[in-house]
Parts: sequence; structure tokens; C-alpha cells
Amino acid sequence: MDKVEQPQDGNGITVLDLLNAVRKHMITAVVTLIVVMTAVCAYTFTRTPQYTATSELLATYRSSAGTAGAPNTSNSAGELNSGADYINSQIQTYPQLVKTESVLQPVIDDLGLHTTVKELAANVTASNPNSTMLVDISVNDPDPKQASNIANSVAENLRKQVTSTIYSDEGDKIISPVSLTVVQQAYAPASPSSPKVKLNMAIGLVAGIVLGVMVALVKDVMDTRVRRDSDVTAVIDAPVLGSLSRSEAYTGTAPVIISRPASREAEEIRRLRTNMMFVLPDEPMSNVIVVTSAGPSEGKTTLSVNLATAFAENGSKVLLIDADVRNPSVSKTLGIEGTVGLTHLITNGVSSHDAIQRYWKPNFHVLPAGKQTMNPSILLNSRAMKALIEHVAGVYDYVIIDTAPMQVSNDAAVFAKEGPELLVVAGLGITEKKMIRQVARELKTASIEPVGLAMNYGEMDKPQRNGYYYYGSDTDENGRKRQSQHKRSGKAKQGEKAETN
Repeated sequence: MDKVEQPQDGNGITVLDLLNAVRKHMITAVVTLIVVMTAVCAYTFTRTPQYTATSELLATYRSSAGTAGAPNTSNSAGELNSGADYINSQIQTYPQLVKTESVLQPVIDDLGLHTTVKELAANVTASNPNSTMLVDISVNDPDPKQASNIANSVAENLRKQVTSTIYSDEGDKIISPVSLTVVQQAYAPASPSSPKVKLNMAIGLVAGIVLGVMVALVKDVMDTRVRRDSDVTAVIDAPVLGSLSRSEAYTGTAPVIISRPASREAEEIRRLRTNMMFVLPDEPMSNVIVVTSAGPSEGKTTLSVNLATAFAENGSKVLLIDADVRNPSVSKTLGIEGTVGLTHLITNGVSSHDAIQRYWKPNFHVLPAGKQTMNPSILLNSRAMKALIEHVAGVYDYVIIDTAPMQVSNDAAVFAKEGPELLVVAGLGITEKKMIRQVARELKTASIEPVGLAMNYGEMDKPQRNGYYYYGSDTDENGRKRQSQHKRSGKAKQGEKAETN
């Protein structure tokens, strides 16, 4: 729990956070990747293919430069070194000299190009490879043959400029100290140099993945509500024991096990019940299950009522206690009288015979909250309340206690601290992440480890065409609406009184 809270404490985002964000927002990440790849493809395949042709020249030094004639062959070592230095200083100017009008205008005239010097210069580049006396001239053009012709023409005109023209003096030619020789003619390239399809696709793929992860992370950080199980399990170290779908079946005045015993929703509750039976430890008071949530409207009461019904269906003797005296809702959910209940029993206002009611089956008892007569915190933390829980834990097979949300009070933590097991309910799309973190901190402070988590308001899976479906559900195997084939077996017996002993 400490490890996953680190990002919230400002220690950075872990790889696990990134993976969780991508998993939760996989569709967003994939859409981002598709958009980036589409943009890269559109850019790549709408570009006019360009072909690059390259010619190469070699620069050499002529010693004893003077009037036209044969070069002096009696070179000293000093002259050779100075000549090399001179070429190195001159050759650095050739990449810019190539783009000048004196070099490119003759090319335009020779080849009859319909362009300007400025436009042609944009497609011509020259470079001097490091530690060499070479000059590479490259030309880009949509026509491969034209590219090679221009490259060869530029090389020839550069050679003329360097070896003769720029060293003429009032019509008298002076032998240039530098001699340029074309050592490699340009040939028409067989394949275009741009766009680079494979490179662009690779860059687009990497950029799309990185951007998709970033978008998913930003979306996850900006989303303040719990959307998946992992949002809760990353903060509270407890297993998810069950999930309840978002269904109108849970909003009725009777638990789904009674109203729709063969429905999908009833199976969800039964699965939660079975998982609870597996994880409950064999310890004193472990049969007392305290149900709470981080905040209101997360469905904890609905879950408590249905879970208690599932245990009763299984033949266990069950007591459902509404301990949320600030906002009692168990009696309203079950449609029973709730004016007399827990508050009166604890204060000795009534006996257990008058406070506890039998519901549906003889083995299913309900203790409503009753009217609030004093401060709830004082009432629920009293010795009388602790004594009641200890007593009913020995009388019933299972005791389900519906308590106030942790945001409202820490009643659930107080109960769980005395031995009962804690079940935390989270409403997907409703629970605030910061509230879950707050609950985790409070439980850690109290050294309470929840026995499990239950998720509410999950998205219902679509019916699968595998021949299996729930006869009591609202849809058949083809997803069509149909009437339930099961009628309610009988009305719940309400108002009947039951002793705890």
C-alpha cells in the first residue's frame, strides 16, 4: 500500500502507474496511436518523391602558382604543408560557393531549366567530408535523370570557377593554386531518397506509442473517480471478492435473490457470498461482516441487504444490522418498519423481541437502525453496542452490519478493530480516488486489513452466444428483452419479531 501511494506523495510516477493508466485507457491510447500513424501516412504518401544524385570532386594543390604553364615539380616539404593548409581553408568555402549565381546560372543556361537561381539553390547541397580533400555535390529533383544532369553540371561549373574564372585578372588567366577534378559523376538514382517510408513509419509508430501512453496517463491523472478494480486495489491491499453490475434489478423493494432468483444479478450476489465464505478466517467474531464505503451513494446498503439474503438462502442463520443510524436505509430498502431498532435496543428502550424482525425466512433476521435518540458516535462506541455484537456473533452464523461511509464517520473502523471483518464497497464511476486513499490511510493507522473489496455499478457484460444464459434475467441469449420466467416464490414476512436466543 505504501508503494503505490508514492506518486501521490510527490515521489514520481512508477512504471506500474504507466501500465495501469494504459490498461485503463487502452482505447484512448490505441486511438491516439491510430491518429498519429494516419497523420504520418498522409504526410508520407502525399509527398512528391524526390531523387538524389551526387557527384564528387577532388581538390589538389598546384605549387608555384603563377602564369599559365606546367606546375613546378621541385616541391619542398614546406610547400606541400602550406598547400594542404591552403586547400583546407579554401575547400570550406565551396559549399556556399556552389549556391552562388556564378555557379548556378550557367547550369540553368546549359540545361535550359525553367527556374531561378534561388529555387535551384534550395535543391543543391555541397559538403566536404571530414579529413578529406573531397567535395560532394548532391541535387534533389523529382526526375532522377534531371537530378544527375544538374549534379554533373554543377560540379563542372564549380570546377571552372575554382580553377580559372575566380583567379583571372583583367583577362589574364592565372593558374589557380587549387585544382578540382571530377572523380565521380552523378548517375540517375534507381529509388527515391524521400520520403523515407520505412523510417517515417517507424518514427510514427514510436511517436504514436509514446503519445498514446502520455495521453492515457494525463487522462488517468485528470480522472478523479474510480473506474476499475485496479484503482482501488492499487491503494487498498485486499482481494476483490465480487462485482455488482449497474442494474435496475437492485433498485427494487426486495433483494434480487428473492425477486429474481435465477437472474444474472442473483448470481453476482451468490458469487460474492461464496468468496466471502472462502476468505473469512476461522477466528472469533470473524462471522461478523462490517460493510462500509468511502463515501455515500456507493451502494453499500444494497450490497449488505443482498449479501445477507444470499447467506440466508444458503440455510445460514443471518442477522442484518443497520448501524448507519445517521442515515438509515435498510428498512426502506426491504420495505419494512424501521422506527424501532438498534438505537432503542442499545439504550434498553425495547427488548430484542421487539427490535429484531424476521424477514423472508425464519433464519433471516433484520435489526433496523431505529430513530436517532443520541449522538451516533457515542451510541455506536458504547459498551452496550460492543456487548450486542459479541452476543449476536455467538447466536448467528453470519452477522452483516451496514455502517456509515468512512467519509461520514469511522464507525466501521471501530467495529472492525474489535474483531469483525471489514468489507469495503466502491462504486465505479462514483467513488473519488482521494477518498479511497483517505480510507486506506485511516485503516492503516488503525492497523485494520479489510477482508476484501466489492465493486458496485460495474458495466454488465453482453450476453454471449454460448448456450448459457440466466432464465431470470431481462434478456435472452440473443440479447432481446423478455419476461422473467420465475415468479417470486412468496412475499417476505415482515413485521414478525424474533428473539436473538
